[in-house]
Amino acid sequence: MRNHMRVQLRSHVETGFTLIETMVTLGVLVLVLGIVFSYIGRLQRVYKSEETKVDATQEARTVLDSMERELHQAGFPGHNMYGPNVLNLPVVNDVRNAVGIVKISPSDLWFEGDTDNDGRVESIRYTLMDAAGAPVTAASTCPCSLRRSQVLKANVAPTAQATNYVVALDNVINSGGVGAGGAALALSGSTTFSTGTSVANDVLYAAYKTPAIFTAHDQNGTTVAATDITTNPSAIATIRTITISLDLLTIFNDQQTKMKPPVSMRTTVKLSNY
Repeated sequence: MRNHMRVQLRSHVETGFTLIETMVTLGVLVLVLGIVFSYIGRLQRVYKSEETKVDATQEARTVLDSMERELHQAGFPGHNMYGPNVLNLPVVNDVRNAVGIVKISPSDLWFEGDTDNDGRVESIRYTLMDAAGAPVTAASTCPCSLRRSQVLKANVAPTAQATNYVVALDNVINSGGVGAGGAALALSGSTTFSTGTSVANDVLYAAYKTPAIFTAHDQNGTTVAATDITTNPSAIATIRTITISLDLLTIFNDQQTKMKPPVSMRTTVKLSNY
């Protein structure tokens, strides 16, 4: 009887887990959960980074699409649509006449057209501006903002039209042709990586700052130099396409690289009313 009870007790004890076995199991479980949560955190950081880039891309694409639609209306309605003696003299000052491109430079695009098809001519201007809200000069630094102005044309010269700038796009870093000798403007600030190394943004994003925002081309694809309708109307009349380049930084830093991911957008617009 005693031997039978002793065998039953030994069997009962042998079927349980020892403390060491329990600790090993818990250790493995903690290790597996740690790996899982590490990957989840990494995926969350990647998702946040990609979401930031998608938002910046969509914002830039919206601006480019809007500019493309407006430029297709540049020069409409033109003076050739009116009979003789209908428009005031000089015809370029008449509110019913859209002269098309008024001014073009690497950081400034000014044009006239009935962009919303309401029968009235608007004067529209896009200008790259510094952090203080002033048009960029060779002494400015970026990131800058691309600002847009739209007013109904008044009976004054195209280059004398009023402006009412509002921000169209922030964190623009390309400014080729604006700096000294046609170079791009310097980029302010620096980026500190997770290793503790700090790199100047002017070096880190050097490849993204060089393109000009606005570049005009004639029918042969030759670049038309910066000019306006007052000083060189014949050069303005040769413009057939305008290339718009936008390089910008996202708002938030990438959680892994600590950089603000750059986004690049390009479009070439063919002028329809020339």
